[in-house]
Amino acid sequence: MKQNFTLLIISILLYSNVALSQKTVIDYFDEAGTKQKSGDVAGAMLAYTNAIQADPEYTPSYYERGFLKATLKDYRGAMNDYDQAIELNSRDAKPFLYRGMCKLTMQEYESALRDFNSSIEINPNEGNTYFQRALIWQRAEDFKRASQDYDRAVVLEPTNPLAWQGLGQCKIALNDYKNSLSDFTRAIELGSKLSYAGRGNARTRLNDLQGAITDLTKAVEQNPNDSESLYLRGLARSKMSKFSEALNDFNQAIVLNPRNYLAFYGRGVCKSRLGSLKDAILDYDQAIEINGASAATKPYYNMFITDNTIKLLDVVIQKYTQPKDLSLGRPEVYLSRGIAKNAVGESKDAITDLDKAIEIEPTNADSYFVRAVVKSSLGDQKGALTDCSSAIKLFSNHAEAYFLRGVIKYTLVNKNEACFDLSRSGELGFAEAYNVIRQTCGK
Repeated sequence: MKQNFTLLIISILLYSNVALSQKTVIDYFDEAGTKQKSGDVAGAMLAYTNAIQADPEYTPSYYERGFLKATLKDYRGAMNDYDQAIELNSRDAKPFLYRGMCKLTMQEYESALRDFNSSIEINPNEGNTYFQRALIWQRAEDFKRASQDYDRAVVLEPTNPLAWQGLGQCKIALNDYKNSLSDFTRAIELGSKLSYAGRGNARTRLNDLQGAITDLTKAVEQNPNDSESLYLRGLARSKMSKFSEALNDFNQAIVLNPRNYLAFYGRGVCKSRLGSLKDAILDYDQAIEINGASAATKPYYNMFITDNTIKLLDVVIQKYTQPKDLSLGRPEVYLSRGIAKNAVGESKDAITDLDKAIEIEPTNADSYFVRAVVKSSLGDQKGALTDCSSAIKLFSNHAEAYFLRGVIKYTLVNKNEACFDLSRSGELGFAEAYNVIRQTCGK
């Protein structure tokens, strides 16, 4: 009897082993997916491992286990699995995509780019791959390529809010503010509350100032620690001449981020308009100390001309320092370097670069205008006046040159001539001209 019982136990164990051995790679793979969905991460990991042991050549087990590892921030372990999957099947796009995503997270950008390129070559219809590659281009400030990849991503995956948001950000970087609005709006409709900040930025650039303030207020409500949105709201309010309200925004932005040099610059503008000129100079000095790329050159801050020159310094930074593919020897290089030198307070050296730009290309109206702004900031108003006239002669619709020439003429030449220039500037779309006209010509 005892012998029969022992035989029965052995039979049961043998049957169990046979049953277990009959589980296929698909059984384990499906089991892993079920456990992963239920939140049993450890069970899912073991099931993927069992699937790999059952069939070491079944590639989905490797990249799904790798994907699970990546969610646990085990990026090195994940990449080992993707390596195995690629070695087994180099024509499968997914492991290239997933491995590239791990490399992107680990800031191995060049290697990640190669993986995304390989994935797209194999499968050009996977929207996420274009989205991931766009992140690399955007980080490298190659906004044109990033925009192209985001465009492809939203065609293939139109419900991806981050792709719409990224597309809007690239359009802002490319000065396409108007078309960025619809991208941010679509991102917001899809649930990206972070896109209020981007749309507010675009609306600020388009002088839809009330709309900008509404969006940026929502952005700040979503994230009260968003120093950039506070700065942008301050900028919009300052453009509406709401300097006290703007000052509060800039103050908050600086408390949240004491390195926000743009907020120091904006606060300096507000203080200057509110009559606190010495305090304004201190803010400009702080902006320069933090980051020389600001428009806050320490100005000659004692007259009507300089107050308006500061506005044009901001225009110069925004309008003439966009990313470009440039080569040495082209006048744009000297123009850009001159602007940069002026921004860090090296205004005399900036003039040398701008002279060189004009020497290479004497028909570039912008070079004369930028040199006029720098000369004005140095107190050389007669030289600035001559350069403004040269810019207008070369490009008769140069709104900013008319504006600066009008401001200088108001003090140095003739009020009537000044008002004609300011009026012409307004006609050509430079909205600030009408603020000055109300202060001067309207009296």
